[in-house]
Amino acid sequence: MSVGIRRQRDGTLRPFWYGEHVEDGKRKVLNVGEWRGTPPASLLGTGDGITGDAAFEASRKEAEATLKGHAKEAGRKGRVEHLTERLIESKTGRAMEYVAIADLPNRWRNLGRQSQVSEPYLKGCDTVFNRFAAFMQARKPGATNLYEVTAKDASTHVTELQVKLAQKTVRDAVKLLNKSFERFLPVGGVNPFAGFVGRRTNGESETIHRKPFTSDELKALLAAASNDAFMHPLVVTAACTGMRRGDVCGLKWADVDLAEGMLAVKTAKTGAQIEIPIFKPLRTVLEERQGNGGALVFPEAARMLKENPDGLTWRFKKIVAQAFAGDAQPPALPVPVPAADIETDVAAAIARGVPGGDRRDRILEVFRRYCAGASLRQIVTATGYCKATVSNDLHAVQDMAGKHFLRVQTTNVKKAVRETTQIPRARGQRAASVRDWHALRATFVTLALSAGVPIELVRRATGHATTEIVLKYYFHPGREQFRAALTGALPDVLTGDAAKKRLTTAEELAALAAKLAEGSATKEDKSRFRKLAAKV
Repeated sequence: MSVGIRRQRDGTLRPFWYGEHVEDGKRKVLNVGEWRGTPPASLLGTGDGITGDAAFEASRKEAEATLKGHAKEAGRKGRVEHLTERLIESKTGRAMEYVAIADLPNRWRNLGRQSQVSEPYLKGCDTVFNRFAAFMQARKPGATNLYEVTAKDASTHVTELQVKLAQKTVRDAVKLLNKSFERFLPVGGVNPFAGFVGRRTNGESETIHRKPFTSDELKALLAAASNDAFMHPLVVTAACTGMRRGDVCGLKWADVDLAEGMLAVKTAKTGAQIEIPIFKPLRTVLEERQGNGGALVFPEAARMLKENPDGLTWRFKKIVAQAFAGDAQPPALPVPVPAADIETDVAAAIARGVPGGDRRDRILEVFRRYCAGASLRQIVTATGYCKATVSNDLHAVQDMAGKHFLRVQTTNVKKAVRETTQIPRARGQRAASVRDWHALRATFVTLALSAGVPIELVRRATGHATTEIVLKYYFHPGREQFRAALTGALPDVLTGDAAKKRLTTAEELAALAAKLAEGSATKEDKSRFRKLAAKV
């Protein structure tokens, strides 16, 4: 399609560009905008020039673009898609926008956000989007926009990822694709990735929950924490309240009522309002912190949470290791075999144990550089991979090959932390952290429910929306707790424990009075209270 300028009957140039296109088998001529600048000499009758000045040629390009737009619009008219677009535009007042698959990285980077995101996060998103764009280019070269991606395309892409990548990496990629399609698909478009979000290939059994501390373990943990003046008050606060790490570090004096013996905190994660009694160990901590001159109870911890959150996690895990690893020295480590001597065998083990794809290529590259004598730091510098990725890959290869070749060994402290706080997982996933800050929250819930505290009161203290969340993710009693709870609750005829402790009249009256005060007493409770009170 081309555009041109026409003359008036008197021979002068008309001030507009005109273009031709065929619509419904008929030739149509359109006015596609005014021309600017100086036309070529041939049009002015002063020479043979075929191009005008810069302004004139720029207006020519604008006219050609306008003509193409008219032709495209004419081709869509009457189709269902066109009618749908017109309906949506009339209802929303906004024109339909089609986002290209190749433009996803740029679109996602330039989204408006309430808080700034890091460059490493954005680079990771770029990788996910570019991997999907390459997949679609190979599968459907003609598909350029998001709305052209079908559920079958999405399913095939996810299947390919599951073969090549670790499960968590796949889940994170699918979540990102789901969010981006939801955000950028035109109104009424069907999100092909929506059906994959939240699915787990191995069922719920894949979930690894935090491991709560028993009451004896909690005593040992608090004793170990007493050696760290910075961490001890934080650990006591977390243990006595079940609050998340961020809420502990950000605790405000305005939320503390020492006279009434209560905390009233609005949680940072969900905005839920929680109330927690101030127990004696916590009261001691708070009274020692009074008069620090700030709005926060733990201003140093709040600053560290902002600047170095991993440091807080590491210091807590060191306390766990000190409490439970013991003083026994680890056995002598074997002398490492030179990696270069077993390179061929180990490379074959990697090929057998890791599916083909980006992950296998990365692991092989890391291992071969290590065989060539490069240090971990040198590998990080040469490849651009993060230090944790390189270290995890080398340890995974050593486990896979069954041969000890790492030259630099993990320190005793790191070994103790790993053994006391983590559980290994399959398929290259990072080890699951089961005893970190959040384990104190699980401990609070488990000990409270095991002791018979009504679940509604536990929810009031933790801020959870439903009892299902509390029971599914936080209540994980050990065998002894489970046995003790059943033994105390079931009749003697089942347990055979006729000698188990019975409440005294005074203890039972006090428990019933507490139920009456909080409004949770049943008819039977009220009747029992009247009978006992009459005997006193």
